[in-house]
Amino acid sequence: MSVAKEKDVDLEPELENELSEDELIQESLLENGESDEVQEGEEDNKQLNSTKILMLVGLGIFSFVLFFFFTFPLDEIVRSVLADSSKETGIVLEAKEIHFPFFGRKSFDSFVAQFTSGSIVKAEELSFSLSLFGLLSNRVDGDAEIGFLKYEGGEWSVQAKSVSFPIKISAIDDKITRWNGEGEILLTGGKFFESMEIPLLGSLKGQEIKRASFQFKIRSGKVMIEKGLIDSSIAKIQFQGVVRLSDSFALSQLEIKVCANLNDKFAQERQDIAGLATLLPQENGKICIPIRGSISSPKVDIPNLNQLGGVNSNIQTEQPSSEPGSLAPTNP
Repeated sequence: MSVAKEKDVDLEPELENELSEDELIQESLLENGESDEVQEGEEDNKQLNSTKILMLVGLGIFSFVLFFFFTFPLDEIVRSVLADSSKETGIVLEAKEIHFPFFGRKSFDSFVAQFTSGSIVKAEELSFSLSLFGLLSNRVDGDAEIGFLKYEGGEWSVQAKSVSFPIKISAIDDKITRWNGEGEILLTGGKFFESMEIPLLGSLKGQEIKRASFQFKIRSGKVMIEKGLIDSSIAKIQFQGVVRLSDSFALSQLEIKVCANLNDKFAQERQDIAGLATLLPQENGKICIPIRGSISSPKVDIPNLNQLGGVNSNIQTEQPSSEPGSLAPTNP
C-alpha cells in the first residue's frame, strides 16, 4: 500500500505540470485570437472612416454645385447677352422679366424683338425647353410656347392667342441650307388688325384665324410641308409643298399648292368673290392655286389674276410664255 501511495504522489506533480502547460497553450491561443480580432476591428474602423470621409467630401461638392446652380445670376447674364446681340445685329431684343434656370423651362415676360426694317414682334409670355446637352453638340431638341404673340410690320398687323411648336434639328450649321430636322407649328385665336390687299379677297382686316397647324421636315436645305391647315373666318385652307431654303431666307424658293373652301357665311356676304372664285381652277370642289417664286416675291401661275380681283398686291402672276413659232398679236 505504501508503494502505491508513493507512485500516486509522484504522478501528481507530473499531472499538474501537464495541466499547467495545456492552460498556457489555451491562454496563448486565446490571446492570439483576441489580438487578431482587435487588428481586424481596427482595419474595419479605418475603412469606415475613409468611406465616411469620401461621402462627406462628395456631399460637400454636391451641395456646392446645387448652391451654385440655384444662386448663380444666370438671368442677368442672359439679359446682358441679349443686349450685346442687339448691338451686333441691330435687332433689339428686350424682356421685362427673364427666368432662366439651369434646369427646367426658361421663360421671358413681355418679350419684344424689333428688327432693322421696323417690324416688331411682341409676346406677353414666351417659354421654351431645350436640351442643354443637345445645344453643346449643336443640336436643337425641345419646344416653345408663346402667349399673345403680335406682329406689326409694313401693312400687316396680326395677333395670335397662342403659338406652340416642338422642333428637332439634328445639326445647327452656319448655313441654313445644311440643316436637317422636323417640327410642327400650332396656332389658335389669330386675328388681323391690318392687312395689305390680297387678290380676290381684298384686305383681311378684321378676319380671324380659328386655328392653324402644319407639320414639316427639313432635309438638306428643303422644308417639306407635309400637312398644312388654316381654319379661318374666310375659308378652310389646306396646303403642302416644298420651300427650297436659301442662305438669304427671303430668296428661298416656293413650290406650294394651296386649296381652299370658302365658308358659307363669307360667301353670302361677298358674293362677288364667290362668283370670281368659280373662274379659278377647281379640284374636288376646292379652289386650288399653285404658288411659286420666292418668299419675298411669290407668284401664282394664273393669268390675269390681278385683273379678276380688281386689286393690286405684291403677289405676281405668271403669264403663259409664247411657244416657238407662234405669232405675236399686232395692233391694227
